Amino acid sequence: MRTYKRLYIKLMLSVTAVLCACFVALDFSRFLNRDYSYDIFPGALLKRVCVIIAAIIAWSVGRDGLSPKDSRLMKAAFIFVIFGETAFLIRERAIGVGMFAVCQTLLTIRNGTGLRYKLARAGSKQKRGLVVSGLIIIISVILPFLSGYLFKRDITLNIAYLYGIILSISLWAGLACNILGLLPQVNAGMAAWGMICFFCCDVLVGLDAVLEAGLPWLLANSFIWIFYIPALVLLALSCYRYN
Repeated sequence: MRTYKRLYIKLMLSVTAVLCACFVALDFSRFLNRDYSYDIFPGALLKRVCVIIAAIIAWSVGRDGLSPKDSRLMKAAFIFVIFGETAFLIRERAIGVGMFAVCQTLLTIRNGTGLRYKLARAGSKQKRGLVVSGLIIIISVILPFLSGYLFKRDITLNIAYLYGIILSISLWAGLACNILGLLPQVNAGMAAWGMICFFCCDVLVGLDAVLEAGLPWLLANSFIWIFYIPALVLLALSCYRYN
């Protein structure tokens, strides 16, 4: 990565860190008086600015990217992140979930590039790690279905469950990327941790949707963006060539 681009990235990350500190403080201030309001101003605005900054980082990769194909996939993924956020902002939740499903599909394709080739040449330890991580993810998807929350007549919940399957596949691809070294080591680590944060964020979004107003709901709602912004930033940074 060129020197000026490193300075540019550091500046963007510094701005994001300051904005994150502000909206986290605002979100957790609700615990003082048990305020169960959703997306309070100006925290809601600061959160969306952070999303835009993460997208700008991904879109600014230019000649410092891993490859033209990788850059195109990541730029497209962040476009659908913006579309998804816009849909949620205007209360079109089903459309928003659909936009994020497309985003996760693109991330699966990107993080899983070369998976078949590497898997055929993987060692027993690597294959064991992939199997264990896959089982954990499968169980995490099946349990909500067995709990009876999902696949009711509410179409939004059905869409959310289908999105959960797509998200789980994307998470596994991110973990496989790191275990098998599908990307350079630094980039693969960023992709894996970015997907872990994305998964935790969306689990909290699910809890936010099913819980009634109260302390558990407030905890889930307050931690959503603590995972979401690092997820986007890590995935955006994973686009860059560092050596």
